[in-house]
Amino acid sequence: MKIGFFYVPYYPLSTGRSVHGFKLIEALRKRGHRILSCLGDGNPDCTNYDRTKWGAIKLAREADVLYIRIAGRPVHSFLEKSTLLKLVRPFSLPVVWEVNAPVEELKGSFPEGAERDALIRSEDRKRKLYAKLVDAGIGVSEVLRDYIKDILGIKRAYCIPNASDPCLFEPENMKETALIHLKNKFKVMWVGNASTPWQGIELIIEIAKEMQHVDDSIIFIIITGESIWKYPVLKNLLVLRQIPYLDLPHYLTSADLCLCLYKGYDWSECGFYNSPLKLFDYLAAGKPIIASDMGQISSIIKNGINGVLVANDKKVIVNKILELKADQEKREFLGSNARKDTITIYNWERVAKQTEDVLLEVCDNKRISHM
Repeated sequence: MKIGFFYVPYYPLSTGRSVHGFKLIEALRKRGHRILSCLGDGNPDCTNYDRTKWGAIKLAREADVLYIRIAGRPVHSFLEKSTLLKLVRPFSLPVVWEVNAPVEELKGSFPEGAERDALIRSEDRKRKLYAKLVDAGIGVSEVLRDYIKDILGIKRAYCIPNASDPCLFEPENMKETALIHLKNKFKVMWVGNASTPWQGIELIIEIAKEMQHVDDSIIFIIITGESIWKYPVLKNLLVLRQIPYLDLPHYLTSADLCLCLYKGYDWSECGFYNSPLKLFDYLAAGKPIIASDMGQISSIIKNGINGVLVANDKKVIVNKILELKADQEKREFLGSNARKDTITIYNWERVAKQTEDVLLEVCDNKRISHM
């Protein structure tokens, strides 16, 4: 199958935002599919067309299906417009959207005001208009699947959760980092983008501040990209910036415990709709996890089996960290089950197979309906 792939940023693999696209292409190619691109990313594993209108039209004439990522950022809304390439072959070119966020995500990242509200209305109108040309939609969570079906009106809607690469996080292949010098510390790790408001970095900092007065053998390690967010100087807080994704496993292996905590999405009518990549990487690394009891996280983490679910309450989380610090056997039990879940379920091969099924279905439906 020739898949026209409209997705940014994904190549080269550098940050968390690029992981899904990169790993999906990698896994689809292993399954024998050919990936077509006209976005100028330069991926040598793709068939690349000119980054021009004519390059895009040529791609549309060659492709069996278009796969388009739909994000919540206006800077990437041109990807929605690429749906119009269907008009090159309206009866034989199916379009599949991978919806990463509803339009209202702008409420979580733009200052409140008339300008923001006007932008949301405009983006919402455009998205619903282009959605009329879409044959199927994939959401990374059940909430997004329902958004695709109920709000965008795309009848064929599917949920395909994110994943990780258990081979990349294979414990036996890990190298030592400078964190080895903290071997007498209990290391609690958080990975994420602090400048994204819903990531909940303020809660992590509050917990670190509280823990200073409770147990000085616990250190919080934050792995993040560069941002303007100002971290406080704390004796139990270490911030590591700009760690390439492929190096992340070497640092993550030093963690005794990992945090996957999010703010409530009180600005979103959909509620918490994310499928956090950090969660799946923690699972792949075989780490015990303390996670917010919300949305898809609550279905991935089986409380007390492959992680621990908590309310976003500072005291509750502090006590849970102390409880797990004191129980190595429990941490090993949680971590072992977490890694098993990645090997058997939450891996990119599963994502590629489920995505392939959707793509084949829409292609078959197109052929059958116009024979």
